[in-house]
Amino acid sequence: MLKFPLLAIAISIQPLVSEDVIEPSVQNEIDHAISIAPAEAVADGAVTNVPAAVLSSDVFGTNGLNATQIAIRIVSAQGPDGRWSSGTNDVSAIAVDILRSVSW
Repeated sequence: MLKFPLLAIAISIQPLVSEDVIEPSVQNEIDHAISIAPAEAVADGAVTNVPAAVLSSDVFGTNGLNATQIAIRIVSAQGPDGRWSSGTNDVSAIAVDILRSVSW
């Protein structure tokens, strides 16, 4: 009879998954998004080619979000051509940089 209350306690105290840890399915989406991004956005140092005004703003509205939410928001904003845009600015390099920073 004592087994059942202990089992219930053991099941209820399992740790929750942190949303700052990217799950494999989200990581697959990140990897795919980066793989179809334009080569110039994926190159090291590509962010230096983005206008300063764009760099200083929260282009994707990710301030205050956890890693999983950031990844989902940025991957979802990718265009069919593999680029990310903010108005008329190509912000693909910023997107790739952010995705790399939140992934494994």
